[in-house]
Amino acid sequence: MVDKALTVALRALARFVMRLVPVLPAALCVAIGMPAMTAPAWADSPVILDGADEDSRRAILDLLPDRDEPTTLFEAERIGEEAAARALAWLRSEGYYAATVTPEASEDPPAARLVIELGPRFRFEAPEVIWTGETPEPHADYGVVRALNEVEYGAPARAAPVLSAQANALQALQAAGYANASAGERRVIVDHATARVTAQYRFDIGAITRLGSVRAEPNDLFRPSFVEQLQNWENGERYSPQALQQLRRDLTSTGAVSLATTRLEPPGPDGLSNVVVDVEAARRNAYELGVSYSTTEGFGVVGEWTRRNFTRRADALSIEATLAEMQQGVTVEWLRPHWAGRGHALTLGSELGREEIDAYTRTGAAIYGTVTASNRLRLGQSYGVRLAVDQYDDLVSDVRDAVVLSGFYNVRNDSTGFTLDPRDGSIVDLRVEPSVSAGDATLGFVRLIGEGRVYESFLDNDRLTLAARVLTGWLEPVSGSADDVPPDRRFYAGGGGSVRGYEYNSIYPAERDLLGLTPGGQGLLEASIEARYRFDNGWGAAVFIDGGTAFDDWSEAGDLSFGAGVGVRYDLGFAPLRIDFAVPLDDSESGDDFAVYISLGQAF
Repeated sequence: MVDKALTVALRALARFVMRLVPVLPAALCVAIGMPAMTAPAWADSPVILDGADEDSRRAILDLLPDRDEPTTLFEAERIGEEAAARALAWLRSEGYYAATVTPEASEDPPAARLVIELGPRFRFEAPEVIWTGETPEPHADYGVVRALNEVEYGAPARAAPVLSAQANALQALQAAGYANASAGERRVIVDHATARVTAQYRFDIGAITRLGSVRAEPNDLFRPSFVEQLQNWENGERYSPQALQQLRRDLTSTGAVSLATTRLEPPGPDGLSNVVVDVEAARRNAYELGVSYSTTEGFGVVGEWTRRNFTRRADALSIEATLAEMQQGVTVEWLRPHWAGRGHALTLGSELGREEIDAYTRTGAAIYGTVTASNRLRLGQSYGVRLAVDQYDDLVSDVRDAVVLSGFYNVRNDSTGFTLDPRDGSIVDLRVEPSVSAGDATLGFVRLIGEGRVYESFLDNDRLTLAARVLTGWLEPVSGSADDVPPDRRFYAGGGGSVRGYEYNSIYPAERDLLGLTPGGQGLLEASIEARYRFDNGWGAAVFIDGGTAFDDWSEAGDLSFGAGVGVRYDLGFAPLRIDFAVPLDDSESGDDFAVYISLGQAF
């Protein structure tokens, strides 16, 4: 009974989806010259089908239009004839060219019926290619042959491969440098005597296109030097669709344009075709507002104003204000995309802020400059420098004031593809931060941080994703004592992005407070495992377990505090909305019995 109910539910869902999209097989029939259906067709039909196999009958029923039961013989005949035309078109698109569909109608009671005889399923002969102009180079010809393998000798003569093979062959020619390649008339020859189908393709490739320089239109939106900087080919290189796609992506990723399209100019005297990027400017001013909440960290509101294309280099000037229970601050940043090469942006900024957690209260200011690799890069390198002046209160140690000059170098290898909701691939992130601190204590130290994440999806449409991460860090003094390192540069665990279920940054060696030492650990170790399941309607669920600790000696690294819980996800299209309910499993840590987190994006 359960299986039957599930089958009924899935059929109902499929019929609903079919109401939203045109019927593909019908379009394919029209495209290759078969009898066309006059309108999109959907779900429940009163027509009774006889003959054919169950799968074919189900497919035909899904194509038939939603009609009421006929009340007269005339209505039954009309419904039957309409259904017969649709059924025959679909059968031919599936290779049943000898099929017959006979409509029948009865008067008492009025009913429509189709009697279907499939006949033999026709098979493909080897496809034929006719070049109407020049013959392509061998590697391009080989690419076309591979693309036409969809129309494989002996395979069922379905309409879909005929169309997709032609599109793929055209893409192969363009990828080989024939930017002006075009497809001519396509013929599908059906031989009823042998039950064989031959697809004939005609292509006109033209000459090989070689790329020249690039410019944007309108020409007053960007500085020419900035657009030239995005050129990812040498003048004279063969045309590549991927190169132009990368150019559009590099430009739109800046946020300064809402749309970018590319076109080629006719070859000049040097035989090169210049590339023109037609752009539509995004709004110069952007406003953003974000809200987060957790029972351990409270409410948080972030507002940001951005002025785009500040100097006609697709740059941005932004002012961000943060107001949360644990953190308040204002940040001013200027971002120049592709400053240090494509995909590497320069950021200059300053900030004023206050942070209040159980371990300490920090008030300070900072200025910084960074070169940050885009998350779209498979392998990215980031680096920068920061000067911070901070004052610490609510401490038992003597470190109250600190001036810290620090740098960082970060290398990241990311094969996941989608940062906010990764489903497959891995991330390896390594970071080194050398620093010099003056104030109440003078010392030099280095922080080392490494993180690895792995994602693997299973079931249809990657419905189930297993995710795991490991994060470790260590702080090594070069001169002075590690106990004198400012408290915000030491390590802590706990919170929504760490060990869920615990207070934010609450996990570190408790004896440091008793001994009057600066809070936090000299080392850090965290690990998480999460299973995420997605339902068809955008909703999802998750179950997870986190573990982590901050410590002063590696012998203590195995003493992890664990948290576990469940979560709800809702796909907003651009990112999942995450609601997690977590409980701490370590009785030795003080805090609430549970914690709730609400935010955008996955926890990791």
